[in-house]
Amino acid sequence: MSEVNTNTPAHLYLFTTPANWRNVLGQNERVSPKYWLKLLRFIATSLVAEPARLYENARFEKQIEDAPLHEQPLFIMGAWRSGTTHLHNLLSQDPAYSYVTTLQCLAPHFILSQQTILRRTLAGLLPEKRLFDNVELGLDAPQEEEVGLATLSPHSYYQYWFFPQRILPLFEKYIQMRTMSAQEWAEWRASYLRLLKTASFMSGGKPLLLKSPGNLARTRTLLEMFPQAKFVEIQRDPLRVWISLMHIQKVLVPIHHLQDFSWEKIRADKLYVYTTLMRQWQEEKALIPPENLVTIRYEDLVANPLPELERAYAQLSLPTAEAFPRWSAYLETIKTYQVNNLNISPQDLALARNEFRFMYEAGGYPIP
Repeated sequence: MSEVNTNTPAHLYLFTTPANWRNVLGQNERVSPKYWLKLLRFIATSLVAEPARLYENARFEKQIEDAPLHEQPLFIMGAWRSGTTHLHNLLSQDPAYSYVTTLQCLAPHFILSQQTILRRTLAGLLPEKRLFDNVELGLDAPQEEEVGLATLSPHSYYQYWFFPQRILPLFEKYIQMRTMSAQEWAEWRASYLRLLKTASFMSGGKPLLLKSPGNLARTRTLLEMFPQAKFVEIQRDPLRVWISLMHIQKVLVPIHHLQDFSWEKIRADKLYVYTTLMRQWQEEKALIPPENLVTIRYEDLVANPLPELERAYAQLSLPTAEAFPRWSAYLETIKTYQVNNLNISPQDLALARNEFRFMYEAGGYPIP
């Protein structure tokens, strides 16, 4: 893997609030002095953005609060690195849907009043492509809502990028939602709806296309909030998912971490997260009405994208007339894209045969 610039200004919580930083730091271990300068660089953008947030709240808070949410969003369900971004980008071409954008996730507090300034500022801060897979990082491209939730709220699993020793407690609390207090749950829900309502308000109320891998353990919650929601599950060879997942850690943790860590512990903790998440999804997806759930294999989507998309839409009773030509046009723009070529170790093969066997069997993949 090529060397990553750990001083890049493109980090999570780029424009979060000072109050959110205070809450995040209060929930985790004390940051040692050797990371204070790094932390100060992170917090600096929050301080600069605070006047814009206060202005936006005064001007738009009531409009966002009253913004309606379409009762039938479309959720993409899949583990990190299973192809969710590719499917998200494809389905977002359908003009019937809106989505949470990268720009909205980076600055949800003042996106409505400061779009022009934000675009000029971020043009010089963000890389043109994601650091871990060379997918284009457009400001108006669909983004995983967990990124925006982390900016709005301290109740996000993605705190682990800063505190990698706390992967498991953060997973249990903010993905499985098993140790949240009633107040934390209410705050999480309010922040999540705030993010969705902002996107809905900016799109004129279209149904939302949403993607966050952590949602695999939130099926009950999503159905309680949106009982008529539709779901597209994307599956991929579990070993490929795992190798790519660990590759991301090598890129993102060094950029963000504010505490010492070991790669051995990160590997063990992420293995637990991946397998636990997938077991919970296998149990809870049965709660979704069959007519509202369709499954796509990443390998089939890459090999025959248009037939797979048509099949998925047909099963979900969604029209394709306007979407089909846009899917075709988008596919032309990415036909030269090359996926990462990552090495498979004997240790990874052993994991596939043992820890991932239930995923291979559920997805109908041959065990390597």
